[in-house]
Amino acid sequence: MSGFLDFLFRRKNSKTFDSIDDALFKRKYEYFKSLLANNNKALVLISSLEDLVLEHRTFDYNEVVSQCEQLISTVYDISEDINAISGGKYSGLFEATEKIGISILHEFMDKRELESAEWTISLKDLTRDKYYEVGGKAANLGEVQNRVGLPAPSGFSVTAYSCHQFLKQTGISELVKNRLKNLNVTDTDQLSTICAEIKTAIMSAPLPPQLEESIIQELSLIQQDLGANIRMAVRSSATGEDSESSFAGQHSTLLNVPPDSIIQAYKEVVASTFNPRAVFYRRSKGYRDTDVVMSVLCLVMVDSASSGVLYSVNPTSEQDDDIYISANWGLGVSVVDGSMPTDFWRFSRETGKIVSSEIKSKKHMISMDNEQGIFTLEVPADLQNSPCLSQKQIDTLADYALKLEKHFSWPVDMEWAVDKDGTVLMLQARPLNRIQEDYEDDESIEHDLSHHDLILEGGMTACSGTATGPAYHVQSDHNLSAVPEGAIIIAPQTSPRFVSIMSRISGIITDVGSVTGHMSSVAREFRLPTLVATSNATKLIPNYQVITLDATRKKVYSGEIQSLLRQAKPVNLMKDSPVWKLVHKTIKKIIPLNLIDPKKCNFIPAGCVTLHDIVRFSHEMAMREMFNLSRDISTGRYRSTHLDTDPDLKIEILDLGGGLKSITPESKATPGHILSMPFKALLTGMFNENVHWATPADLDMMEFASIMKKKVMEEPGPKTRMSRPNYAIISKEYLNFNASLGYHYVTVDAYCSKFVNDNYITFSFKGGAADVLRRTRRAGLIGAILKKLGFRVELNGDMVRGEMKKYDCKRLGDRLDHIGRLLGSILLLDMVLSSDQEIDWYVEQFMKGNYTFTSEPAGHK
Repeated sequence: MSGFLDFLFRRKNSKTFDSIDDALFKRKYEYFKSLLANNNKALVLISSLEDLVLEHRTFDYNEVVSQCEQLISTVYDISEDINAISGGKYSGLFEATEKIGISILHEFMDKRELESAEWTISLKDLTRDKYYEVGGKAANLGEVQNRVGLPAPSGFSVTAYSCHQFLKQTGISELVKNRLKNLNVTDTDQLSTICAEIKTAIMSAPLPPQLEESIIQELSLIQQDLGANIRMAVRSSATGEDSESSFAGQHSTLLNVPPDSIIQAYKEVVASTFNPRAVFYRRSKGYRDTDVVMSVLCLVMVDSASSGVLYSVNPTSEQDDDIYISANWGLGVSVVDGSMPTDFWRFSRETGKIVSSEIKSKKHMISMDNEQGIFTLEVPADLQNSPCLSQKQIDTLADYALKLEKHFSWPVDMEWAVDKDGTVLMLQARPLNRIQEDYEDDESIEHDLSHHDLILEGGMTACSGTATGPAYHVQSDHNLSAVPEGAIIIAPQTSPRFVSIMSRISGIITDVGSVTGHMSSVAREFRLPTLVATSNATKLIPNYQVITLDATRKKVYSGEIQSLLRQAKPVNLMKDSPVWKLVHKTIKKIIPLNLIDPKKCNFIPAGCVTLHDIVRFSHEMAMREMFNLSRDISTGRYRSTHLDTDPDLKIEILDLGGGLKSITPESKATPGHILSMPFKALLTGMFNENVHWATPADLDMMEFASIMKKKVMEEPGPKTRMSRPNYAIISKEYLNFNASLGYHYVTVDAYCSKFVNDNYITFSFKGGAADVLRRTRRAGLIGAILKKLGFRVELNGDMVRGEMKKYDCKRLGDRLDHIGRLLGSILLLDMVLSSDQEIDWYVEQFMKGNYTFTSEPAGHK
């Protein structure tokens, strides 16, 4: 409408405003067109936010904040517009907008200010009660040692408060805020560059003196007990880690650190908060940068004979409660990073016996260097093909797992080490996140694959599922930004580095790795089909060849096999995360529409409890003000006229000039009095003899009675009267039709003249009486019909927007006729559309002229 009104007031042959009343008219219309433009902008933002939280996809927190800020500003503009139109009649809207807006922004403000706490805490004093001070990894290990009574190395935690103060006092917190604010984490190059800048700043900054002194003091106490030559493992224990989101392998661990390097090692672990893969992971999982504060766990190194990981249940199957153990000689790094072959045992908790095992040839292991750090060395020949755990050690590990499950009341993911004396020590215990089986994946189902080449069979299922795409070989030093969208990456070993591209690849296949590794854990969280430990995938699968991966059955085929591909339910990676909870809490102040019926007593500025309410109220009042212009214009040239229709759609007309035949003030206008070309075309369609403004044929009477109770219509039958007034602003060439058809809100804005470049139709439709899924489905139907009619269409939740420009009047008239038929035929279809598969049938029937949909679509019940 805005474009037309600009054109209307600029026309050379337009009416000259030479009186105070005419000037008032023009001024009100200037504000009215501004309100309509802002109303449209606000509805688009509201629909975008609604769509964002309903879709099973991740979203950017800063994007949400930005949209909310835009919306608040737009709603304030709307409040100004309606008050300018009405002469300040609705000043209470300013207070309502300010109150709601401040409340929304207050929710988004970073209120996190960690309470003053100790700089460091000994492991002997840690339990789960200290979770928010030291993070999940340290708190869980303290619980394991001090309450469950299982052995663990000596150590201490550097608290989250220490990290918070370190970054705050050095100004790095502001650097992080500014550099990450508008970061697109899917831009791998930009992500790496910004993260490197932040990490460099952290490594070069000095620690607060009290923090450095406290770390040295804790270390000295341990040295008094164990000797000066101890070595330390410096591990991440960030807030949020080892919870519903594992953060497995996203932050750094430094092993075999000498006492004089402990401060630098601490800073390196803090800096790993900004590893590119860590930033990507937390954004994908719904954590703000301020939600993850790095606590650091410092443990005395275990010079292990063997190490590994234990899962107390199968993480990929809800029907398998066996215990899974992966292990290797030496340090457990090779197990969690998937860099070397590992032994594997499946242990039955019911029988207390090993169900199956795979003893690999383990030619190399990782061990502690004499000075610092770790190195790879050759396993002695007599041990290379021997199991790295004894039966007694396996029994001990299983016993630990069952004790921890009983204590924590959740399945556990354990890291452990066996020292040179044969003692099994706990290094970590966290919740094991078991993936929900979101489709029937019956391995017994037979598929005819005789025409497809089997490239590879074997390995271990790290995450079940199927995928297809081009194979893409990745080496350890590969530039991950070069990995194409939809590829299945083929790699020598698993790597946590792959996390930063998990949102744009289809699957992973590796030669080496384990189900219990860090990358496998994260792949399950992303529901990414992953096959590991295949031994020779990099040799057997050609680069760039299109393949089909069946990770469930441990097979890889050449080409795309549609019969194998199964559509899993979409997974919302962010669900129940801090950001997800915050956004869902905040949008309750934005999206719900409480002011539905203008006749109710709460339809006042004070009744607005959401931004949507303010938009709805302002639009309704603006239309009323504009249609009451006859009270303000003494010439009587412009007045509101009721249009008499059957059924009565309560249409009120404001003629800008040339749109309506002259009638006496006492008379009602009929469709025959309409001279406005676009309005005449729309009415022709609305009252087409095959369009019935009643219930669709498929809507049973109980459903219709329910709608009747909601007062969508005032009375049943062919003379149904819509419950709210609808407005048409017209001229000879122009139409702006705003209608509230029950719970549906429709706007048709059109200009039809001999100048083709000026001609257009815009159409918007939103709302409904059904649930949001059915409303969204009906929006899809409307969008499909509009596309058939040649409109450019945008869908956003249950909102449809269509646009057509630069066509001759004949073509636009025909499209307006069809829009009229559309409005009369789809009024209650949201109540009867039961599946997406029915949409095509309804589109086909509409295009055939079956506007009552008197026969049912195939499969409709």
